[in-house]
Amino acid sequence: MQSRVKSAGHHRRLRWVYTCSVIALCLSFACHGQQSEVAPTGAPQVPDATPSAGFTTVLQAWLAFPSLAQSSAPYSYLRATPTADRMRVKRDELFRELDDLRWRLEGSGYAKLVDALDQWKSRLSQVSVFREPGDWGPAWLMANPLRNPPIAEVAAIGTCEVPDWVEVWSADGVQRTPWRTGLTLSGLAKSDAMNVRGIKVVSVVAPNGEIRRYGQAAFNYSDTALLPGARVVLPLPLGGEAFPWIRNTIAEILAHAPSGENCTEMRLAHTGSTQ
Repeated sequence: MQSRVKSAGHHRRLRWVYTCSVIALCLSFACHGQQSEVAPTGAPQVPDATPSAGFTTVLQAWLAFPSLAQSSAPYSYLRATPTADRMRVKRDELFRELDDLRWRLEGSGYAKLVDALDQWKSRLSQVSVFREPGDWGPAWLMANPLRNPPIAEVAAIGTCEVPDWVEVWSADGVQRTPWRTGLTLSGLAKSDAMNVRGIKVVSVVAPNGEIRRYGQAAFNYSDTALLPGARVVLPLPLGGEAFPWIRNTIAEILAHAPSGENCTEMRLAHTGSTQ
């Protein structure tokens, strides 16, 4: 389920696999009696979802998820409270660095870069749900039963609708551009959506939270396909060791944020988590 989604037809095939899997496993687990209500998790607020109980595995919890048949693997997630705590600490550390950098840039007359930093900080402040990067959907868990995470460590499971955008974090702030079939990093760089002049390396955050870095200079150039909901993070076009660190830290935080639209989740009662 980690393969790239290249067309709407592929999304439909993924949903068909999920539907068949749910039907087969519901017969074996008799999970239809454990369904629970879910609520949207749009940023910045996370509405309460009805807690669920009685599950012994994450897979059983997924089978009780009402929107499962409409979900796609890269846009389904799970979260755990320790991860949320760790990422909030990481975000606070980043904000301190951005505040210091903002002061220096403002004093040097870099008004455009100051605006970009303000947009970065504003958008990151709105991240209210922190997931575990990776594929934790039911199809993957069925194929890898020994990799089922301990149910006691999972605070919630959720899924998002497939978005129709990719997002660029750069010296121009945070911009979304429409996704299209066959979109690549090089194609994005050729458009007005991303300016890679003076940029050596960018970080690409896939919808499942995987982070990879791609060279954009002549000596290290590389390219990749972009899925709907991918986030591309560029450093500021200035010299200094802090800028790659800022790029990497932003990418790490975004990797822990669900990618998609109109996300819903189901909290597991044993955790008592409110994240």
